[in-house]
Amino acid sequence: MHRFAPDIGFRDRGIVGSGRVPPGRPARLRRACVLFLLLFGTLPVLPAGYRILDLGNLGGGFARARDVNEAGVIVGESLIPVVGAVERAFCWEAGVMTDLGTLGGARSRALAVNNTGVVAGWAVDAGNTVKPVLWDNGGIVPLPTLGGTFGTAWSINDSAVAVGHSSLPGGVYHATRWGAGGAEDLGTLGGSYSVAYDINSSGLIVGTADASGGVQRACLWDSAGLVDLGALSGGSWNTARAINDSGAVVLWGTPAGVTENRAAFWSGHPEDPVVDLGTFGGGESWAYGLNNLGHVVGWAELAAGHYHAYVWNGVEMVDLGTLGGLFSSAYAINDAGVVVGWAHDAAGRTRAVAWIPVPEPVATLLASATVLFAVGLVHRRQVTTSACAS
Repeated sequence: MHRFAPDIGFRDRGIVGSGRVPPGRPARLRRACVLFLLLFGTLPVLPAGYRILDLGNLGGGFARARDVNEAGVIVGESLIPVVGAVERAFCWEAGVMTDLGTLGGARSRALAVNNTGVVAGWAVDAGNTVKPVLWDNGGIVPLPTLGGTFGTAWSINDSAVAVGHSSLPGGVYHATRWGAGGAEDLGTLGGSYSVAYDINSSGLIVGTADASGGVQRACLWDSAGLVDLGALSGGSWNTARAINDSGAVVLWGTPAGVTENRAAFWSGHPEDPVVDLGTFGGGESWAYGLNNLGHVVGWAELAAGHYHAYVWNGVEMVDLGTLGGLFSSAYAINDAGVVVGWAHDAAGRTRAVAWIPVPEPVATLLASATVLFAVGLVHRRQVTTSACAS
C-alpha cells in the first residue's frame, strides 16, 4: 500500500464571500456568452461526448486542474516562467487564469474551491515551509497546525469548514479539521498518521488513517467519531478519497480477489456492496472525485500500459481521452458534469484541462445551451463572489 507523503512536489498520484455586490445581470450575461464560446466554440467533440478545453497556464507550460465548483470556477497549479520548477496555485474563471500567490515563499497549490469561492490548498512561507492555507478575496490566510510546522488543506465545504492534514510537534501528521474553533486533531486508528481528503455539506469527512502496525485504512469521520471502512465487502481499502452530499464514497485499494489497486464506489449504505470500477484493459485504476449524481472521475490503465482520465456514470467507465498524448487524469467533477484534470498533448506536455459534456444532437445544444448556461450563471448563487478576484 502506498504511504502518503505531504503533497508538495510534482507527484501524481473554500475563499469566504467578500460581501461585494454581485455584477449586474447584463455583465453576467456577457460573461456567460464569452464562457459559452470558450467551452463550445471550435473544439472537436470527443467520442465520449465531451469537448476538451486546454485551460492554459501561468507561463511555464505545465499545469494541472484540481477542482471545479458549480459556477465553473477551476483551481489547480501551474509552473511560472522562472528558473527552476516553481509551481503556483491558480484560479481560472471565464477564460482568465490568475496566480493566487504564496506566503512569501516560491510555491503554492490550490486543491479545492467551494461554491462560495473559498480556495483551499497549501503555500510555502518565507522559511520554505509548506503551510495549509485558504485564499480569501485575493488574499491568503494561513491555517494553524496541530503544533508542528507543515500541513495541507485538501477540501472545503460551503460552510467554510476545511479538512486536510497537519503536523504535530513530533513531525507526524494527523487528519485535521479547520473551523471556527481552529485546528482539530481527528486522530488515527491506532497508528501514527492520518489524512482527511474530503468533507461534504453535512460535515462528513473521509480519508485514510493508520491502524496499529502502520497499515493504512480507508476511514470516515462522523458525529460519533472515526469509522474504519477498510474491509468493506471483503476488500482491502486503504483510502477513501471523496464523499458527496448523500454520503456516497469513492475508494482506492484492492477488492477481494484482486492484487492491483482499483477505483471503487460505495453508496454509503451498509447493506450495499462496494463496486469495483474496473480499468480500460490494464491492471490499475484510481478515483479522485465524485459529484452529487454519483459520477466518479479518476484515471484507469489501458492494456498498452498508459492511462486515461475517465468518468464513471454509474453503469460504465467512459474514456475521456487526451490532447493527443498518452496520459491524462481527472480530479474533480461538478453536478453539471464538467470534469477537470490534466492531459498530455502530442508533445508530451502536461496541460490543465476541462472536459465539457456535449449532449447530442449538437444542433439542440447550440439552440438551447447558450440561454440555459447564461441564465444559470445569472441565477446561480447570487451571493457568490469571484475566487479569482485580486
